[in-house]
Amino acid sequence: MQIRFPQLKACLERTEVGVFLVTGDEPYQHMLAVDMFRSHKEKSGFTDRKILTVEPGFDWSELEAARHALSLFGEQTLVDLRIPAGKPGASGSKAIVGFVQDLHPDVALLVQAPRLDRSAMHSAWVKAIDKAGVLVRVWPLNYAETENWIRKKLSSEGFVAGRDVVAFIAQQVEGNLLAARQELEKIALLAEDKELTLETVSRVLTDSSHYSLKELTEVLATRQVARLVRILHGLEKEDVKPPLLLWAMTEQARKIAETRQSSSTSPATSRTQDPLTRLSRVHQQCIDVGEGTRASGSADLLKQCAWVDRVIKGRGDGNPWHELIQLGIAIQMAG
Repeated sequence: MQIRFPQLKACLERTEVGVFLVTGDEPYQHMLAVDMFRSHKEKSGFTDRKILTVEPGFDWSELEAARHALSLFGEQTLVDLRIPAGKPGASGSKAIVGFVQDLHPDVALLVQAPRLDRSAMHSAWVKAIDKAGVLVRVWPLNYAETENWIRKKLSSEGFVAGRDVVAFIAQQVEGNLLAARQELEKIALLAEDKELTLETVSRVLTDSSHYSLKELTEVLATRQVARLVRILHGLEKEDVKPPLLLWAMTEQARKIAETRQSSSTSPATSRTQDPLTRLSRVHQQCIDVGEGTRASGSADLLKQCAWVDRVIKGRGDGNPWHELIQLGIAIQMAG
């Protein structure tokens, strides 16, 4: 039976579940779902827990052995099977199906997996769990859902918060519920008044967003300047090196340049070049159009890339992070 995370509590209260699969890429809800199932089984007497982590070379006979090796002290056992890659393989799938179809009443199975793709969701082992037990898929919350979650959490702690306060916290954590929980704990510890103001919250909180190159690349294709700045500030705090960010921006600038003017390299050659070769070619183009001269606007992105490269290497005046922000905005406006 497949259910959504908000339905899990009621499901466990009315049903004795022996097989449980939690899958998804939202870590906080994933953790809560696991904790709820463990608590559910402990209340039913499953106080012994055996953890099996599927790594390269994992021996699936261990799962079969766990199904038959009842506790020496007469305790019921919860087998906690963790599949970090989300793909147990043919032998693993067969072992899980056999475990589920012949489940001993004194043994329960908890399976933890990351987000499963469409093919995995239709695999034999997932179908077996779906038929015999409960399957919960946890998804990252969108902005409105994050705001609602924060509002409820604050209310449950006795805080009164206006829309501006809730929106500010949601903007800081950007769907990261683990970070949101940490920030709400900070508020609970440091806020002197139960009626929260924007000034109080902004003083207490720090930016808890975690960003990646993928998110930077995505925002460069939009005109969301504020988000671009937040992402770059976040990457700076996480000590991501400027040359890596310049590489991502240069690739985006190259794409824009190639769509606007005919390249000196034939299309066939361009398609077959690897990213490092393309980057080398772009840097040469940057030098050719005038090394060391700042671009006056977004019309000459490659020249601006060359300038930022010089600043990062200490051969040009300026702050590398400020220059990356300006370059990012230029790319957004030119796209």
